[in-house]
Amino acid sequence: MLVMTPKPVNAQGKELSERGKAADTNKDGLIQESEARGPLAANFDDMDCDKNGGLDGAEISGFFSGSGCPKEQPAAASTTTLAKSKFPPLSERSKASDTNKDGLIQESEARGPLAANFDDMDCDKNGGLDGAEIKGFFSGSGCPEKAIKDPDKLKTAKKITSQGKKPAPRGRPPQAVKLGDVVSKLSSETYQIVGRVVALQSGVLSARISGTINLVSVAVGERVKKGSMVATLAAGRLIIERKRAVALLNRQNAVLRVQKTALKNAKREFSRMESLLKSAAFSRARFEDLEGLVSEKTAQVLEKNAQVAEASASLERIDIDIRDATIRAPFEGIIIQKHVEVGTYVNTGAPIVTLINDRLLEIEIDVPSARINTLKTNTLASVILDDGDRVSAVVRAIIPREDLRTRTRPVRLRPEVKPTTKPLADNQAVLVELSLTSDRPILTVSKDAVIRRANGNVVYVVKGATASMRSVRIGRGIGDRFQILSGLKAGEKVVVRGNERLGGGGKVRVVR
Repeated sequence: MLVMTPKPVNAQGKELSERGKAADTNKDGLIQESEARGPLAANFDDMDCDKNGGLDGAEISGFFSGSGCPKEQPAAASTTTLAKSKFPPLSERSKASDTNKDGLIQESEARGPLAANFDDMDCDKNGGLDGAEIKGFFSGSGCPEKAIKDPDKLKTAKKITSQGKKPAPRGRPPQAVKLGDVVSKLSSETYQIVGRVVALQSGVLSARISGTINLVSVAVGERVKKGSMVATLAAGRLIIERKRAVALLNRQNAVLRVQKTALKNAKREFSRMESLLKSAAFSRARFEDLEGLVSEKTAQVLEKNAQVAEASASLERIDIDIRDATIRAPFEGIIIQKHVEVGTYVNTGAPIVTLINDRLLEIEIDVPSARINTLKTNTLASVILDDGDRVSAVVRAIIPREDLRTRTRPVRLRPEVKPTTKPLADNQAVLVELSLTSDRPILTVSKDAVIRRANGNVVYVVKGATASMRSVRIGRGIGDRFQILSGLKAGEKVVVRGNERLGGGGKVRVVR
């Protein structure tokens, strides 16, 4: 007995295409909603023209070709199968994005420039991009001609094709853009740089003589005034040496007085003998003896004067040592470190305490050499402290020393600290705002005009209604603009909005 296997119910030539059959898992000739994927699932209700809960070949073909729902065919045509709807094929690169393998790139599959320009590229508005639409967009030829379904029009199209004539493609509309100017002028910018507080008076107070620490009268963190006693060394031995030096000086002075008296007497005798030079009582021998005596006494007085001066100097040195036994603050400040305690023996030069003047401060910043020419002395600056408080400052000096590693130069600023300002500390970090004005005009463009690419920076220059891509070399940023080192001229117009869609350039429509 011969058994006939019924064919799936699919009336009037509505057979699925080979791709559609792959989705028809239950082999009933229709794609149910549970079987639909990609654009079939997204547009199922619109495509199901007869509302039978399944999509046949005619419904699918009509939706993607743009012809709409199929018309009922006469029974005689029931064995006729509609031609399979085909889209211009995708390139190999585009096929990688076609995750549902339907020959179209849906918006959810689009990436990069396809996603950014999806609406402009989807010429037939079927929710997907085919190979012709993608090629037309990037080649600049515009949207492709739609397939002609009417037989009479198809003959006309074939006739035109046979005559070698090609219908003009519909071009892409000009891109809407906003323009900006290339400006040449003296730049003025606020430049921020991290600086540090520097104490102008700070250092270690050291012992000037050797001895034992007898007293330390300060503590760490204590404020001292100029001349205040900080520490003392034992001076008993020095006091005894001073008494001895005083006694020696007194003895030398006494001997000096005796020798001066003897010299005075010798000079008087010599003068008397000299007055008898022309009389009979004059004695040449006595005259010469007195002359030698005067010379001898004069030498003795000179020698004793030297000894007295030496003894006096020794006394002064001892007085200095006694004075140096008391260590005093050379300037006002705060004790930040104590190096000795009572009883410590110290040699000359040993550290006693470290003192810093927290009221005589400056701020040092390292300014890049490229910007140093725009900075002048007496330039006003603003110093921002940790608590947000601002302190005015003035550039005092630009130090002519450059760091070869960082290419910076130190600059000193004098802050104008207010009584209410929080106390500053040595080496404290602060933020300094400088107002820098260039010494010659520079070219600048809006930062929005510059597009960074792997092979360099580019901008789109507009002449008339056409934008052309141009490579540029940029310098430093100045607010919301870039310095242009090469590639542009003052007065040129550049695209600042819409340049991300220009590709290699093309026609543009300027909007305000």
